[in-house]
Amino acid sequence: MNLNNVDFNKLAVFTKIVEAGNYRLAAEALNVTPSALSQTISTLESSLGFPLFHRVGRRLVLTTAGDKIQQEFNAYHRDFIEKLFRIANRENQVTGLIRIGAYLEFAKLRLAPVLMSFQKKYPDVQVKLVFDTPSRLHRLLETNKLDLCFSIYPEHDSRSILSRPIYNQELVLVAPPKMLKEKPSFSEIMAVPMVEYYFNHQPIRRWLSLHYNKKPKQLPIRTFAATAEMVFALIQQGLGIGVVPEYLLHSQNKNVALTVCRPTGKKLNDHIWILRLKNRSESKALRAFSDEIENFF
Repeated sequence: MNLNNVDFNKLAVFTKIVEAGNYRLAAEALNVTPSALSQTISTLESSLGFPLFHRVGRRLVLTTAGDKIQQEFNAYHRDFIEKLFRIANRENQVTGLIRIGAYLEFAKLRLAPVLMSFQKKYPDVQVKLVFDTPSRLHRLLETNKLDLCFSIYPEHDSRSILSRPIYNQELVLVAPPKMLKEKPSFSEIMAVPMVEYYFNHQPIRRWLSLHYNKKPKQLPIRTFAATAEMVFALIQQGLGIGVVPEYLLHSQNKNVALTVCRPTGKKLNDHIWILRLKNRSESKALRAFSDEIENFF
């Protein structure tokens, strides 16, 4: 017996003949002639060195060896198909780790429901959140320590980072009780202390330019508070005025009657940006998360 000459396709045909019970029915199922099947079995038996069937009239009766081969081949075939399915499922399964940079308020109020929905769909994906200042998040992304990040402003200085707005929010100027009226003058605004975010991120300048067409060189900024929640908390404590996302007003202390200043009918809208590296191959997990972001916003 020369096992190198054993054709597995012929073994598959052999099992089909056993299942059908005779050459005629097997030939109809395989869309070939009975004589072609008979020749296939003769060639297979020659390769194996022993018969697979006893010919009893028109009936085919398995030999002891034929019966054993039929059982073993079927078991092998089932096992092989199961392994193929497992391999295919692993290849199509969304797994792995995605590293997301964000600022805290966005993560709590906007990103949390996205993550809840995403991880229900993809329970085998791990998510690592990194909170930091926008400029540091940009650097972490550029050095491949993040897969993507959310930011309050786009990246202009790096050619390797792609910035895209995902949604916008209204920014409003809020004052502690009795510090300002709803429609203050420019001079009244400039006469009170201010709370800002960073030296290089001062949305109150944009607010002043929108409503008064003024661009003062210096502002009476008392505190740089970094986050919108901290700016808002200091405003509620009476430290000064500041510009915050409008949605924070819904979480204010009801016992503190803050003033929302709207000197004109104009609105200051601010984009939230998603940043990712250009020309980078993305994992299935990251593509799935990107799709979730697109659907949510």
